[in-house]
Amino acid sequence: MSNDKTADQKILNDQPSAGAETNLQDTMAEKVQTVSVQPDSLLDFDDDDPLSATGVSRKSLVIFFLIDTSGSMKGTKMGELNTVMEELIPEIRRVGEADTEVKVAVLTFATNVKWMYSAPIPIEEFEWARLRADGVTSMGEAFRELSVRMSRNSFLNSPSLSFAPVIFLMTDGYPSDDYKEGLKVLKNNSWYKFGLKAALGIGNEANDDMLAEFTGTKDTVVHAYSGGQLAQMIKIIAVTSSQIGSKSMTLSDDTKHELSEADVYAAKQKLLGEQIQELVNQDDSSPVPFDTGW
Repeated sequence: MSNDKTADQKILNDQPSAGAETNLQDTMAEKVQTVSVQPDSLLDFDDDDPLSATGVSRKSLVIFFLIDTSGSMKGTKMGELNTVMEELIPEIRRVGEADTEVKVAVLTFATNVKWMYSAPIPIEEFEWARLRADGVTSMGEAFRELSVRMSRNSFLNSPSLSFAPVIFLMTDGYPSDDYKEGLKVLKNNSWYKFGLKAALGIGNEANDDMLAEFTGTKDTVVHAYSGGQLAQMIKIIAVTSSQIGSKSMTLSDDTKHELSEADVYAAKQKLLGEQIQELVNQDDSSPVPFDTGW
């Protein structure tokens, strides 16, 4: 499919800082762009018809983090993940526009699945609660729980016009339960179908093929083998997906006809994969602290 795209603005304002993080954020600001913003083209999902639309001025975006807190994450991995998530929140606060309300929801899964807070929290008010690791990896149960909460009757009950959610999965190992059954349930969820999905494999035991089952494409799966890589990959995925997810897009095909909303969201997922891979494979001239391997 050939798309006639016109970039109309950069997503992030330049925020000078020192070291590799500056180069990473500058690269994101240069690479991640919107195409032909149309304020009335946003989607208002309901649970039966995810492509129905209503004309409401205020837009909302929920970013879901699904985080493995099983025993294999204990120690350095969990400590470094907590640190980078604390640093990430201020960066996400700059995502979106003045008329976009960004919220964060964190679901952890170990022997049990738990939400960090009982409802999505506006990014301006969100405070990271440091996580602890213990138990087994109930990923399938996490998928089922996400499907239940990802509905108009629960976590996506905003009266405003809504962007499809961003869903970011992080894990360091293979599930201890039947993740395929849980994923089957989740794939029937309309919000999941049209949401932007990305995944991060942490350490040597994480299975990237399994993570690609979750995202639908290997282009939105990355891997971290050290603390420095973990910090870089989390920031690349979280910021890039939030930027793309919070923008409306219109695309035309070779015949210059408007594409459907489903095509637009497929194009967003494709753009996310392209941007993630480009940023991950960027020039290594910037010193990134990859020397803290596990």
